[in-house]
Amino acid sequence: MFKRRTSRVPHRRQVIELQAHVMSPRIAWFGLMRYLRKFAKLAFILVLVGGAVWGARLGVRRGLVENQEFRLQALRLTPNPAIDERDLVRIAGINLNGSLFECDPSAIESKLKARPELASAAVRREFPGTLIVEVTAREPHAWIASRPHGIAPRDPKTGLLVDKSGFAFPCPPNLFGTASALPVIELGDGGDAPAAGSKVEHPEFHRLMALYQVACEEMSDAGQWIESLRQNRKWSLEIVTRDGTAARFGLGDHHRQMADLKAALGHARERGQQIASIELIPARNLPVVLHGDAVPRAILVDEAEEAPPAAPDRRSRDLEKLIHR
Repeated sequence: MFKRRTSRVPHRRQVIELQAHVMSPRIAWFGLMRYLRKFAKLAFILVLVGGAVWGARLGVRRGLVENQEFRLQALRLTPNPAIDERDLVRIAGINLNGSLFECDPSAIESKLKARPELASAAVRREFPGTLIVEVTAREPHAWIASRPHGIAPRDPKTGLLVDKSGFAFPCPPNLFGTASALPVIELGDGGDAPAAGSKVEHPEFHRLMALYQVACEEMSDAGQWIESLRQNRKWSLEIVTRDGTAARFGLGDHHRQMADLKAALGHARERGQQIASIELIPARNLPVVLHGDAVPRAILVDEAEEAPPAAPDRRSRDLEKLIHR
């Protein structure tokens, strides 16, 4: 009888691999030739690609850059007091004898926008040979002066102008004639030093700019009769006019104080007098100092046509008492 198998016996197959490396000069030569052929194909492809790129660049240069039809023929710059055509060529590095394709509008815009005296710049090419540059110069609002920081008032070299937003920029030479008549905002040693290309961050500057803004709102010609503004004390600001009047304001309530100053100057002008200084902080009984003794004016009036004098209002009576006290 057959014997029953109760278990399996694992059989392992042993695989013997025999690898022989045979090397001979002939085999080495064929291997080298195989690598050289691959390298030659790669080099041939690179030469073809490089030749195509070089040919394309040469064609573009001869067809566009060196083409006399696209030569730079005109520069059209919007009229502005900050830069002229000569400044534009110097700032942007434009080759006047070159091609219009050599003028990169983006690069020229970046260089112009980096100038503090320019608020905006836009450049475009108009074929066949015109470069159009549109710039907007910053509008000066006042001068900045600071002795602690070495900034002299109305100095064409080291002086700084500010626009209405408080952005500081140097005075362009073409703008100095007009800007020299603007008021000067004098700053003390507190706060950061004003610098061209950024907004002025100084506690006194913001107070004085607010006062100057009120003066421009109350009197349209404020920029013509104001000589300078400064903070003379911790609690008061001072405006000096071009005829030598020193008007002292508080840190607030500027509209009322400016109206009092306007009325006092008008009353003194009618009397032929000149105010040396006036304190505008009090709401009543404003202290006023006059320049010397004023000469009274004589006005001849026909008695038959003389009208009965009108009763003076309260403001006129107060001013009369202040000036003739």
